Amino acid sequence: MRTCKTSALVLTALLLFAGSSCKAGQNGGLALSITTAAPHILVVSFSDGYGLVKFPADPLTTASSDWKVGGISPVAVHHRASPIDELPKTAKGEYPVMNEYSTYLVLPSPLVSGSTYRIEGPFGSKDFAFDESTVLCESLKVNQEGYLPSSPVRYANLGVYLGDGGSLLFPTPPSYQVLDRDKATVVHSGIAEYKGDDTAVSSKNVSSGEHVYRLDLSEVPPGEGYVVRLEGAGISHPFDISYQTVEKIAATYARFLYHQRCGIALEEPYTHHTRPVCHPEVALTKTPWSKGGGITVAGTEPLVPIQGGYHDAGDFDRRPYHTIIPILLLGYYEAFPSHFIDGQYNIPESGNGLPDILDEALWGVLLWENLQILDPQDSEVGSIMAGTETSRHPEYSRVNAATDPLVYGTWAPSAEVTAFGSGMMAQSARLLASFEGEENRSEELYRRSQLAFAALANHRSDTGEPYLEQKSAALLYASLQNALAVEMFEPENLPRRKELQDLFSQLAETLVVMDGFWPEQYRPGNLTAKIQTVHFSSFLLSEPSFDERLREKLQQRVFKEASHGGYMGFDSTFPYYAQGATKAYGWGAGSAQGRYADVVAFAYRLEEQEEQRQRYLGILSQFGDYALGLNPLGQSFVTGLGTKQPASPLHLDSWFTRKGEPGTVVPGILVYGPSLDRSSAEYQKVVSDLLYPRWSELPLQRRWADGWSLVNNNEFTVWETSVWNLVLYGVLYDAGLHGC
Repeated sequence: MRTCKTSALVLTALLLFAGSSCKAGQNGGLALSITTAAPHILVVSFSDGYGLVKFPADPLTTASSDWKVGGISPVAVHHRASPIDELPKTAKGEYPVMNEYSTYLVLPSPLVSGSTYRIEGPFGSKDFAFDESTVLCESLKVNQEGYLPSSPVRYANLGVYLGDGGSLLFPTPPSYQVLDRDKATVVHSGIAEYKGDDTAVSSKNVSSGEHVYRLDLSEVPPGEGYVVRLEGAGISHPFDISYQTVEKIAATYARFLYHQRCGIALEEPYTHHTRPVCHPEVALTKTPWSKGGGITVAGTEPLVPIQGGYHDAGDFDRRPYHTIIPILLLGYYEAFPSHFIDGQYNIPESGNGLPDILDEALWGVLLWENLQILDPQDSEVGSIMAGTETSRHPEYSRVNAATDPLVYGTWAPSAEVTAFGSGMMAQSARLLASFEGEENRSEELYRRSQLAFAALANHRSDTGEPYLEQKSAALLYASLQNALAVEMFEPENLPRRKELQDLFSQLAETLVVMDGFWPEQYRPGNLTAKIQTVHFSSFLLSEPSFDERLREKLQQRVFKEASHGGYMGFDSTFPYYAQGATKAYGWGAGSAQGRYADVVAFAYRLEEQEEQRQRYLGILSQFGDYALGLNPLGQSFVTGLGTKQPASPLHLDSWFTRKGEPGTVVPGILVYGPSLDRSSAEYQKVVSDLLYPRWSELPLQRRWADGWSLVNNNEFTVWETSVWNLVLYGVLYDAGLHGC
């Protein structure tokens, strides 16, 4: 990254945050935050004001003799630290990170509700009035927005983690109560169920670092403003059990796609996070695709208007991977049409008669329409260019999407993108055909889909093999969607339909039933594998089937994968947390639970027995809960949702919308979350170096810190993270049933 001058905004924010962090306590020193971890453990927290505070002692090495609670030293002291915010790089090349320190004071006896304790230590003193019905207990983990009322599985977790003090095993499982909004009425009570020892720290064990306890909430009636109270310790963050809250979650995830649209201005009344139009044109460079490279625009290439598709996080490119975005939206709409209605998400197209999710899918398709070569004189006519990119990444805090000065070029046409594009255009044409007034657009999309499929005849592999003779996920999807579209738009063209049906059947038998070859395999939950359920789900839903025997095989494969927990092997019968990822804990594995929910969602759609459908629904709702706070960190990984949200995602537009204030970033950003590996890049280590216990000593689900330059924790991509949780909540919230 380039060194840049610190803006007045950054300086103002730095002083503002530093000033608030250094505010004196009751008797001098830092402003101390007091919570609990257990009935006999106090948590004293304070921050370093972006490194501006000079502590009188090392906050990671204090001892029992340094502290007094009610005049008595604790029997043990433990420590933890984690970054909670980061400002842009300064002119000196520094990265201002705010670090929060938590000191765990283990008391000789449990706290007594209604008592006031004088807490004294190296960093100040404070009188603390303990009320078990109002004080936060950080060890209680809940979905901080709300649970699905119809789910048969709802719970909170209790897991004590004391930093360098490890976890805590209670002598007997503690009791808990669920309190109504008034914090006085008990609506449910129970005894925590001990789930087991999940404290092992290993690169092969995606653990929480806790002794995990389950607090059943399945009998709590629908309502708002609930908290869980751990007897003698304190309460959880608040949560609802309501369809209105699930609707809010679903809409926040979905509306984030609008905020990431490229080639359009973001405006009122659709968002308060406004900006002018971005990237309205692109240079026709047709640069050969390179996963790790960029596109340099010489300036002699023609510039053409472009719209459609989405930005990711720290850059504004649109890459071949983005084809999965509209394919997922189209596939889930087709599978769950009653769940989606017009006006659901407050986007510019709301009110046009189409369900909003279909409008959003069509925005995703629009990119590939604009990248399709239509000039009949061009030898690659019908082919689709593989996206847009520029020579380097723009720098955080310097530009947003609308002020980005870089010129973007196009990748060369790609057989895979052309096949995926042909399929999504054919599927869009079919779905649009049933809506009044959409006949022309439907016909045009069908025409484009056929043009793209015809262009595949001119593509060859690196070894010269004709693309149409290859076995690939893209061709699997394209042949299916074109077969179904030909049946609708050209019912008399029986030879063409049969040709496409036979091609799909051959590919599905080889790649899905017989398991194909890497990476052209079906591994639900593994994005490196090319085949996802939506690539053949339309075949499972079509009536009558053109190959009933194959449909039965594919359906059984879906049920088998769902019962085994997909590629990651999630065991729904005994999870500590519903993290989904039990292996391959890479970027996004710690938050994008929709990846692992995907195969379960389609099993839920295909299953006819109500008891099994309810089991699938319970699994889906647990996956939804995880990213919203029901995880070991008690952290929502989604901006705009939950009590404890990410403050500093790597999202260029958000620096300008937050204006130096936490909590005002663009909503709906699903950051990558915890991950196994730690980057060796110095600008990322300025954040991860501040974690304590150190990265390698932390359980995998705790390897996360809040700071934009820690890319593997706080970046995101629309195709890897956001869209998967969007479609998950599209299943959980049925707008047609519950209203909008």
